[in-house]
Amino acid sequence: MFYTLHQDNGRASDDLLKLSDALEFQENEIINAQDKLRSTRAKIAVSEGKIALAIIDAQKVVEEKQKRIDDVSRALQVLRTACIVWPGSASVVFLTGSFDGWAIQRRMEKSSLGVFSLYLKLFPGRYEIKFIVDDEWKIDPLRPIVHNNGYENNLLIIT
Repeated sequence: MFYTLHQDNGRASDDLLKLSDALEFQENEIINAQDKLRSTRAKIAVSEGKIALAIIDAQKVVEEKQKRIDDVSRALQVLRTACIVWPGSASVVFLTGSFDGWAIQRRMEKSSLGVFSLYLKLFPGRYEIKFIVDDEWKIDPLRPIVHNNGYENNLLIIT
């Protein structure tokens, strides 16, 4: 009976050791899981901070773009439509001027009556213009004329 009791104690002791090992293993698993959870929460907090900064930056960009849109809208309200006419006869007429730094020669439309015209949207100001009539640079003698660095141009005033 002593042997049986001793065997039972031995098994119980083995079982207790196994249970103790299992408990320690489970505790380590819990500690590791808690560490992972803390690490994940820290990463989430960092990500949330980065997202918050990105949102603030995006809001600043949106505000700047909205300000530019508002500025352009106000500027566009100041634009005036000007109709420029070449009264003489020609096959083809272009208009160029200081309103764009003399960069583009704009083709004027010929009406059924033979009058060439072109509509431009310009800011108020003083501009020099010149007509290219059948490949010849000309001024309109009916418009005001200015002399600038040896060149003769028409004056266009937009109010």
